[in-house]
Amino acid sequence: MVDNVRAQTIWKGINRRTNEFRGFNIIFIDDQNCRIHAFIGERIASVFVERLKEGQIYTVSNFKVRTYEGDETNKALRTKKHIYFEYETKFEPLKEDNSIIDKYSFDLFALEDVDKLVTDNRFLIDVIGIVDTPNPNCVFSKEDNKKSHIKFKITDGRQRVSITFFNDVAVSFEKAFKEIAEEQVVIIIASAKVNKYDGEIGLTNYPATRFYLKPDHYSVKELENSFTLMDVEDQNDTKLYTIEEIKNLKENYIEKDVSCQVIVKKVEEKYNWYDNVCSHCDEEVNLVDKRYRCTKCKRNIPYPEKRFRLCTICSDSTGVLAIVFPDDEIERIIGKNVFEIENDDNQAGEGIMFPPLLKEFEKKEYVINLSISKENINKSCKVYKSTKISHVALKLGDHSPHDELSHVVPEISMNAESEFTDFPRTFSPPTEKSTNKTKPRKSKASMKCDLDENTPFAKLMKS
Repeated sequence: MVDNVRAQTIWKGINRRTNEFRGFNIIFIDDQNCRIHAFIGERIASVFVERLKEGQIYTVSNFKVRTYEGDETNKALRTKKHIYFEYETKFEPLKEDNSIIDKYSFDLFALEDVDKLVTDNRFLIDVIGIVDTPNPNCVFSKEDNKKSHIKFKITDGRQRVSITFFNDVAVSFEKAFKEIAEEQVVIIIASAKVNKYDGEIGLTNYPATRFYLKPDHYSVKELENSFTLMDVEDQNDTKLYTIEEIKNLKENYIEKDVSCQVIVKKVEEKYNWYDNVCSHCDEEVNLVDKRYRCTKCKRNIPYPEKRFRLCTICSDSTGVLAIVFPDDEIERIIGKNVFEIENDDNQAGEGIMFPPLLKEFEKKEYVINLSISKENINKSCKVYKSTKISHVALKLGDHSPHDELSHVVPEISMNAESEFTDFPRTFSPPTEKSTNKTKPRKSKASMKCDLDENTPFAKLMKS
């Protein structure tokens, strides 16, 4: 039995050759953010049709689990098995939605990988981008005014991809887009089909396709932030603050980012170099009765995510600052995640207390973006969180701190080094969202069809 699953998407299965109705398809999300495809055959569809509603939370039981047979194409999910409803299947909507199940779950692909999938018709894909076409409009067929299409492009700042929606989806998109009336609109397209028309590779809609304009999803904020950073860089007028200036910032800088050019004097080894975090909410989890427990979600986590937690002492000619490096930037720079370092005997083998690779940040110069908190301003926290790290060679030029950096790094005072002493364990670097929430994939080779073996759905598959 699977309790409290959300129906993210529901669509009719239609035979494309005969136009015959085959049944209903559903994408369910569970409380581990794991998705699975469910099918209700035509012979029993009438039993469940009145209860089908996208976004609704259900309790489902007494169903069968089947393996996909044959060479299935255009599957909405990259899994080997699916749920199959029977007459005995219990499928009841919950009257009150007190669930912690996310409203959406996506398997996002990088736009730069879309062209690699044009010859692979096994799966539909999910993508995210900013609409890069001003005022897209529907074009209606002269022969049949019920047929229409709309074309536009989306971008993630590095790649642009053409999108073509047809008929009802086209009309719905045009209406929804005009209602937002904003200059920058983020769109997530779920279960899109990759195709090639007139030599141009793009995406189009399929029965399972859904679009979401500015949905409440962590990836939207990430994309918006990346565009904000690119806008700042393009303006070519970013000020680099000295450490002395950062320590004296006023309240108008709360929740703003500032940049500084510093040398990493020391990477702290006496603090844990990673955190165990909840796979659902990203809160740090702790062992309770030999099991990891998330106090926010109020549940046990069988196998938590792991995020880098690197505490550093950085300096310029004006002073010293305690800075926490973020997980995603550490992984980008060193090219490894926590799990890979843990399983590298040269980095975390017997007798090694701290991975040597993380010590390589020392004695190097970086431009670091800092997110200024209220606690930093009122001096209740002297530790600063970094959001982006760049090698100094990539950022220098005409922009330098008011006082030129000295290549002789000042000695660290005991006060500066001890700023981590009262460092709260709940204060973790921004871990963003867990990888099982499917950040953009960088290569087609990483595709796997197996479910996370610790999720409820995965356990069902094995039973």
